[in-house]
Amino acid sequence: MVQRITYRRRHCYATKSNVVRKLHTPGGKLTIQYVKKKTKGPQTPSGDHGRIHGVPRLAAYKYRNKHMAKNKKSVTRAYGGVLSGGAVRERIVRAFLVEEQKIVKKVLKLQAAKEGGK
Repeated sequence: MVQRITYRRRHCYATKSNVVRKLHTPGGKLTIQYVKKKTKGPQTPSGDHGRIHGVPRLAAYKYRNKHMAKNKKSVTRAYGGVLSGGAVRERIVRAFLVEEQKIVKKVLKLQAAKEGGK
């Protein structure tokens, strides 16, 4: 016959915070294990580029120095643990295009001055 299992805690409804996994113990007994909720993890503050790759998705208190080393909280890149790779790339491209636009304006202004001088 199938072995029945029950919740260990007083909360008896199948909600997001009360998810369980069935598992067998080494002694062959069927038991349950409470599953922790997945967090959103670190995200970029500006733009919709989503998550920062390379930094684990943990609860907020786990990012404190007591629980996680400093080198685990960031990635080796400019704006490492703050912005995602896509956000950094977009900033670089935007800055480059702004500078190019300034140069084009200057060249057009010089050409207009030459045409007006003749």
